[in-house]
Amino acid sequence: MKKILLFILFYTFSTGTNAQCYEELTFGGSHTTAKRADGTLWGWGLSAWGELSTNNSNDSEPLPIQLGLANDWSVLKNGVVNTFCIKNNGTLWGCGSNQLGSLGVNSTTQQFNTFQQITTATNWIKVAPSYFFTIALKADGTIWAWGQNDEYQLGNSPASSQQLFPIQVGTATDWVEIATGTSRTAFAIKADGTIWGWGSNPSSIIVAGSSTYTVSTPTQVGTSTDWVKMSVGGQHILAQKQDGTLWSWGGGTALGVGGTPSVTNIPQQVTNDTWKNFSNGSGTSFGIKADGTLWAWGVNTNGQLGDGTSTNRLVPTQIGTDTNWDTVQARNFSTTMATKTDGTVWYWGENYYGEFGNGTSYDTNYYNTPQQTTGVCVTALAGPVFQKDKMFSMYPNPAQDFVTIAYDLGIDNAIVEIYDISGRAINTYKLAASKGELQLTTSTYQAGIYIVIVKQNDTILLQQKLIIE
Repeated sequence: MKKILLFILFYTFSTGTNAQCYEELTFGGSHTTAKRADGTLWGWGLSAWGELSTNNSNDSEPLPIQLGLANDWSVLKNGVVNTFCIKNNGTLWGCGSNQLGSLGVNSTTQQFNTFQQITTATNWIKVAPSYFFTIALKADGTIWAWGQNDEYQLGNSPASSQQLFPIQVGTATDWVEIATGTSRTAFAIKADGTIWGWGSNPSSIIVAGSSTYTVSTPTQVGTSTDWVKMSVGGQHILAQKQDGTLWSWGGGTALGVGGTPSVTNIPQQVTNDTWKNFSNGSGTSFGIKADGTLWAWGVNTNGQLGDGTSTNRLVPTQIGTDTNWDTVQARNFSTTMATKTDGTVWYWGENYYGEFGNGTSYDTNYYNTPQQTTGVCVTALAGPVFQKDKMFSMYPNPAQDFVTIAYDLGIDNAIVEIYDISGRAINTYKLAASKGELQLTTSTYQAGIYIVIVKQNDTILLQQKLIIE
């Protein structure tokens, strides 16, 4: 009882006695959205394009405001000037800028101040917006895209100035992870652990050769089959393998490999450490190691790395000495957001549009070290915060007599369902914890394709294709 009381006292003190706590936070570079335990959606920062679902005349909201009245939101993801959310029923919604069709609502109206439903589909599970285009993943393993397509960032030919509604990217049905860059590039990972890219090709981020400016269809990068997640910047990408190591390719100082090579489409390992979280800005990279330390590298002319200097960093440089960092997210060039395991929330960079959520806006100062926002906190013990990526992998795949499912979901009470290709349910398994391994005997399965779905309370979280030989 004493230990519990001491923790409560510490948690209250460290997060601020009047702090508003949220289950999840997601950052778009100039605005933050957050979900409370009751399913309601809140946000702060830039609001000029309706990305905070408000009709007022302010172009900034320096304190949290509620976004609509709905209380059934599940997944949050911010673009630069728009906001996307998936509800518990699998429907996808967006508000804010619709320039070049970037909301995907089949309209040329430039902005929407209230959430608009994007198609009538009920099986959306992930969404990855960029500035003028967006891609999203359905539970059937297909990727869909809309918005600007001048450099094939939608993975479709011919190139066009805008696409007003979602169109499928290729015909593959085994995609499991998606990401977009701050430019016109998109990446995705397949169920077999391979990574693919399309769209703009700055610094050979997809294929080698300065003469190849664009890649019109999904193209595999390298031959590795153990990629699990990624973050894409302007000219570079960070990607993580199943063993927790971090790799980069593309170009610029944010590669983190000491400047050699300066441009490459061959993945380069960033230190020999294990990383638990990472994120890219336009020319910056941030990561948190397994020991809870925060590191940054890349362009730092305005102190955007948060190390208190304006010195560019070619290799990871530690930010402070704290060992309780939990998540970090950077989107554009100017501002970065991070959380600690004690539930506190921190920003650095610009706070002009109230990005910090501390009640101040039109602040012309530039903060080159992390600043705590005492009015906001995350419920660090309540499961996933800051839109943590859910880890899920199966091996071997293709399989014969057995398959092992390794998972780190950040949530309890999840179940795994196995379906054959006709949609017939084969088996259901309840996961004993939020993290672990589940070994399945598949020797009695007929050869063919099966779909493995992870659900919680009838909400689809993840899906992958399983091949039985």
